[in-house]
Amino acid sequence: MDIFADKAQTFLRVHALKFVIIAYGLLIVLGAVVLMILEQPEENLLVNEIRELKARFLADNPCVEESSLDSLLINVLSASKRGVGALESSSDQRNFDFTSSLFFVITFLTTTGYGTTVPLSDEGRVFCVVYCLVGIPLTLLLLSSLTHALLPWVTYAPIHNLQVFWGLSRNHAALLHCSVLAFCTATLFFLLPAGALCLLENNWSYLESLYFCFISLSTTGLVDYLPGRTQSRAAHQWLEFATSCYLMVGLIVLLVVMESCWELQQVQAILCFFAGPRQGELRGVGLDELVLSGDMTGAEEEPHYTLPISTISPAFTDSPATPTKELPPVFGLTPIAATKENIPPSLRPDLCQSTSTS
Repeated sequence: MDIFADKAQTFLRVHALKFVIIAYGLLIVLGAVVLMILEQPEENLLVNEIRELKARFLADNPCVEESSLDSLLINVLSASKRGVGALESSSDQRNFDFTSSLFFVITFLTTTGYGTTVPLSDEGRVFCVVYCLVGIPLTLLLLSSLTHALLPWVTYAPIHNLQVFWGLSRNHAALLHCSVLAFCTATLFFLLPAGALCLLENNWSYLESLYFCFISLSTTGLVDYLPGRTQSRAAHQWLEFATSCYLMVGLIVLLVVMESCWELQQVQAILCFFAGPRQGELRGVGLDELVLSGDMTGAEEEPHYTLPISTISPAFTDSPATPTKELPPVFGLTPIAATKENIPPSLRPDLCQSTSTS
């Protein structure tokens, strides 16, 4: 049984990434099928209702041609998709006053993009492209810098205090801290704002308000819900400014929570299980150290040295019993052994003595 379990675990480790890819594909297909089953009946009911209203209007107004009505509806819907309200002639809603423009910039740079406001001119579209190339990387840099600046205060210090004062291990302290941090974030940035939106927007349910909070902080930015559409102009501007602040602060808090949870041992173990251990990483070890460690892995040998060439030996013998010990090659060059043949005559004592005698 243990052998079978080891083989199964090894098989899962080897093919874990393939299983994740297949599971993710099945998750996408499952989501599409569930949405089709849930939303297609509602869509069909809405289409039938619109067709009945259109037929009733044409029956009540026989002087109106169907083609003219269709053209009017197409233009109105096109303007509405671009953020221009054309159905209420008395409406004073503006999409490009300062507050609305600030709201558009915040949603644009945070990649939320609700889609209710879009540039209407070609110059505005060109500006948005250039502005995006500069603004989005700078926004990501700012969010990352603020996140790493807050981590020592929000995560590392509380975990250290839990270890010191409560005697918890680092793993248990990190788990407890991440649980409390996630609960506080869910309460302060999802549950309470959803309740406030439910009170401000009379036609929103609590679930719809919670849905708006989720699509905002997840940067999904679906256009079906946006606060302030039915409010006065002043209330609309105030809600746009509050939503802009909510997006920036909420994204920073979510990044801090994600970074804190990412450092949990359980999360790292799951990631290591599916992605496999990292190979070939040199952590603080230079290439020269690796070469030296590879050359010195064998048994230790006593070093043997040879006298340098410039050293004058007192005497040399031709006896083979006198061994010559050499150093290993250095930089690819073979060292020269200290023998009579490779020492210059001026450095040989026997020649010097014979010369002086003669």
